[in-house]
Amino acid sequence: MTSKTPPLTKLLLNVLISTGKEIINFIEFSNDIRHYQSIFRTGGYEAVQEFKKLQQVNQLKKTINNLKHSNLIKTKKIGKKLIISLTDKGKISSLSLQLRQAERHHNKLYTIVIFDIPETQRLARRHFRLLLRQGEFKKLQQSVWVSPRDNFQLLTNFIKRHQLNKWVNVFYGQNFFLLPK
Repeated sequence: MTSKTPPLTKLLLNVLISTGKEIINFIEFSNDIRHYQSIFRTGGYEAVQEFKKLQQVNQLKKTINNLKHSNLIKTKKIGKKLIISLTDKGKISSLSLQLRQAERHHNKLYTIVIFDIPETQRLARRHFRLLLRQGEFKKLQQSVWVSPRDNFQLLTNFIKRHQLNKWVNVFYGQNFFLLPK
């Protein structure tokens, strides 16, 4: 009884000869054979590598399209180059993620934000509250928010860049009578 697939030894030798490589990552190689058998049989190791690159490119394209659809990035093609930049929504989303990932304070210290943004700046106030909520700040009382994370510098940079420093103050504090849950 003859088998249609060559024995593993013969397969390994063919791969070594066809790739010209002296060292092959055996684990990656065996996974490639298992997952891409039909491609490997027709085109060898190079065909599998090319197929994997195409899969990565397709995954990148899907990710970019999803980010564009979510209005987190905008793209612009200049010649063969694709220029990708964050939208305002993307910048806020990125900042809120950074706020959530900031290191926790030690010694029961908190970052405190106090603001009094006027009614004429209603949209800015609403966006600022949303940023604090998404950054996992807790509302202590009206326009006073606290976080156990050290995100002082991130917030002060944002406040300066958006010219909110007339209405917003950020500082460190501890020993609260009541803390939000």
